Amino acid sequence: MVIGKRSLLTGVLLAAMVTTMTGCSQESTAPEAGKTQGTQNVSVQPEEKKFDLEWSIQPKLGITKGDYYKIEERFRQGHLGSLEVVKNDGKIVHVEFNETGRPNYYLRYYQDVPKRMSEYNFSMGERKGAAWIQSVVMVEKQMIEKQDLTGEFDMISGASNSVKQSMLPLAEQLEGSLNAPSKQKYYSIAEKLEGGLTGLLKIVVEDKKIVSVKYDEIFADSPEEIDNPILKKFYRQSKYESVEYEEPSRIGFNVQMDALNEQVVKTQNLLDISALPAIGDTGDYAASGYTTRNTAWDNYLRMAEQLLNEMKKDGNF
Repeated sequence: MVIGKRSLLTGVLLAAMVTTMTGCSQESTAPEAGKTQGTQNVSVQPEEKKFDLEWSIQPKLGITKGDYYKIEERFRQGHLGSLEVVKNDGKIVHVEFNETGRPNYYLRYYQDVPKRMSEYNFSMGERKGAAWIQSVVMVEKQMIEKQDLTGEFDMISGASNSVKQSMLPLAEQLEGSLNAPSKQKYYSIAEKLEGGLTGLLKIVVEDKKIVSVKYDEIFADSPEEIDNPILKKFYRQSKYESVEYEEPSRIGFNVQMDALNEQVVKTQNLLDISALPAIGDTGDYAASGYTTRNTAWDNYLRMAEQLLNEMKKDGNF
């Protein structure tokens, strides 16, 4: 784990987590070429024990679309809860809850960090015996099965506070809105990529204009499914939400994808990435500010073209 970017105190705390948070040994190998290029070389480390709690962060493969409903609100000293719901042909087809750590969180490492696909689940699982996401995905599944956002739901002991204090109150507020069609339409596509990654693209449109674009690449649920030894420790995390993932192009993956969203919303052109960072191979960080093309751009463009055709076919763009 690369901890140097955080405070010394945080580094000491995280050192105790490393055994739990990583799933395999690290090897000093060059990054793999291709669509799942790895990070820079790291020193060989002793083999580490795999975290024993189980959960999945994998999205449903294929295309999901429909009326889009979203609500977010801060709770408990500033955590930001966000609930998304998608309905298609009168049925709830997608429910997703996420929470971003409050800006004044006592551990600086997790300030303003999303919890769903970040290291937070491993940290909490080690301390409490249950990961934050375990109750979240359990309740999401029940909501879809019951076709109801309210009522009684089974939860995991030790991982229910955010569900009770944020997810369910947000669901109650959003429930009434689901009876009427939404002005916003949701399109997402998830595809398996090479090397143990899943690409996920979400687009929201309103009045035939794109209002949001989110692209992420999600690591597999187990280290064994990830080919590159350097990347195995990021299992059950995503490139965008992970605190410690090192993007080989030397510009933060989250920063690049935020720039993508900003540009597309401005230009309404999903396929033009010419002004975005890390789109070429320079090999010269000092001169260009990045070294290599982010392999995610090719995955994004392929998936964006598919959703663009779907949006046009539905008359929503």
